[in-house]
Amino acid sequence: MEIKVGQIAQLVGGIVEGDPEISIHGVNGLSEAGEGELTFARSPRYYDQLRASKASAALAPSSVADAPMTIIRVEQPDIAFLIVLQQFAPPPSHPVTGIHPSACISPASKIGNDAAIGAHVCIDAEAVVGDRVVVYPGVYIGARCRIGADTVLYPNVVIREDTVLGARCILHAGACIGSDGFGFAEFGGRWCKIPQTGNVLIGDDVEIGSNTTVDRATFGTTRIGTGTKIDNLVQIGHNVQVGEHCAIAGKAGVAGSARIADHVRIGADAGIAGHISIGEGATIGARAGVTRTIAANKTVSGFPAIDHAFQRRVLVAQQKAPDMLRRLNDLERQVQALKDAQGNETTDNR
Repeated sequence: MEIKVGQIAQLVGGIVEGDPEISIHGVNGLSEAGEGELTFARSPRYYDQLRASKASAALAPSSVADAPMTIIRVEQPDIAFLIVLQQFAPPPSHPVTGIHPSACISPASKIGNDAAIGAHVCIDAEAVVGDRVVVYPGVYIGARCRIGADTVLYPNVVIREDTVLGARCILHAGACIGSDGFGFAEFGGRWCKIPQTGNVLIGDDVEIGSNTTVDRATFGTTRIGTGTKIDNLVQIGHNVQVGEHCAIAGKAGVAGSARIADHVRIGADAGIAGHISIGEGATIGARAGVTRTIAANKTVSGFPAIDHAFQRRVLVAQQKAPDMLRRLNDLERQVQALKDAQGNETTDNR
């Protein structure tokens, strides 16, 4: 596929500075882009890389000057680049429509129109798979599950019984939805399993990364809201309520019964304690340990998680601590020397 710079500018609502007739056949990063490729720079920190780039054209804001290639001026280069990238992205090579002969499909289940069911898929009784759903090889869909239209389940995804998935969801390889929550009670020095009788409900347009787990509720429902995106290796505990359009990065963990409001961002490797709430629009920094409820629109980091601006001051103070300790020791020695001198002077006067 090739598209001219002028056409790209029309697509993203940008203004061309340079040759609008240059043909673009691909997109790439600043350092990797070459002739015939488009790149982008979202902020001043990338401008030196842009000026050294071999790309034929670039998306950039008005603050960029002296770039060696044709520039398409846009207000938000990263969003514009996403729009262009969608034009060049190859179509996914999904399994063909129909049911593979090796699939094990319960006669009591229901498969929608134009669904694609791959090799060695297992679908249990009373499960409902919507229209145009794509199920890759090795997927298990448990009894009474509901899979919304146009959802894609990549290889070895496990959807346990009674789970509900919305439309247009994407679950990457190895994701497990609806496993038992970590529910045990100690009796007589032994851990006894608490039956996990609830389910998981996932809204529309949710994407869940590889080897991420979302546990079923002890009773009631574990929920993931519409539009939420969850990275690889994330653990969502039983009865957790995640709002709409949240973003949760890799290796984060959310303990049971935590409540996360809409538009929350959680950084990689962060931990959220159980039975607390995260307010709408809050941001949790990478590797933060959240042990108490966080108000809406707050940004927190560190362990235990505190206001991010204050945490930065704490970190600066920690870095200064060795020098401050040395200076304090020096001052203590000087004070002691003055006391000793004063004591000697008093003795001499006697």
